[in-house]
Amino acid sequence: MGRRRSEAGDAEGDPPRKRGEAGRAEQKRKRKGDEPSPRELVAAANAARDIAALVGDAAKPGPTTMRSSSSDGPPSATRGYVVDQLPDRLRRWCFDLTKRNMEAMYERTWGWSNPEKRRELAHSDARFIVAFRGDDDDGPMGFVHFRFEVEDSDGTPVAYVYELQVEDDARGRGVGRALMARVESIAENTRMARTMLTVLKTNAAAARFYERLGYVEDRDTPRDEACHYVILTKPAEAGRGGEGVPPRRSSGVVNP
Repeated sequence: MGRRRSEAGDAEGDPPRKRGEAGRAEQKRKRKGDEPSPRELVAAANAARDIAALVGDAAKPGPTTMRSSSSDGPPSATRGYVVDQLPDRLRRWCFDLTKRNMEAMYERTWGWSNPEKRRELAHSDARFIVAFRGDDDDGPMGFVHFRFEVEDSDGTPVAYVYELQVEDDARGRGVGRALMARVESIAENTRMARTMLTVLKTNAAAARFYERLGYVEDRDTPRDEACHYVILTKPAEAGRGGEGVPPRRSSGVVNP
C-alpha cells in the first residue's frame, strides 16, 4: 500500500543540529575503523545495480528461477530491477495490477490517488522483483516493490516493502511467498536489520499470509482504533547483529 510519510515520518528529517552531530559522530566512527553506519549500509545497498545478485544465498530460493507449487504449474522466473531498469510496460503493469487489487480497499480507508501511486512506483529508491510465467519476460505473475531505508525511530537499516501484488490467476502457487523470500534474503545479505511492511486492517487474507511467513506486529503500530493499518516486522538473520534489534515500522500492502 505504500509507506505514508505523514504517518511513518521522513528518514531524512533530522533537525539540522542533529545532522551535524551525526556527521561528527560518523567521522569519529570512521577514524576508529568501526562497522559501517546504518546510512552507509543503506547507501551501499542502493548503489547495487544487480538486484538478483543481492539474493546470493544458495540455501534460499534462487535469484532467477522458481517453480509453481502446483504439480502441473508452468515454470516461472523472477527478475530484479532498479527503478530505471524497469521497462515502461512493466511499470504500467505494476500500476494497473496494484489498482485492480487495491483501489476498492483504499477507497474504504484513506482513498486512492493515481498520481500518488505512480510517483511511488517511480521513486528513485524503488527496487522491484517481478515473477514471470516463463523464462522470458512475457506473462508477469506478480511483483514486490521494496526500498532500503534508515528507520527514523531507531536509526536501523531496513528493507521496506511498499507493495506485493499477484495476479488473480497466479494466487495459491507460492508466487507471493517466493517474492518475499527474495526480499528477505536481500535484507540479510545487505545487512539490513529487518524486513517491514504495512497491512490494512481490512485485508485479513494478507495479514494471515504474513503471519505464516513469521511477521509479527511491530511495537510502533498505532494504537488508535481509527487507524486503518497494522505495521508488521521480521528480523533479518544477519542484520539483527545477534539480538536486541527492536521491531519497528513498515510499509507496503499485499494481495499475495
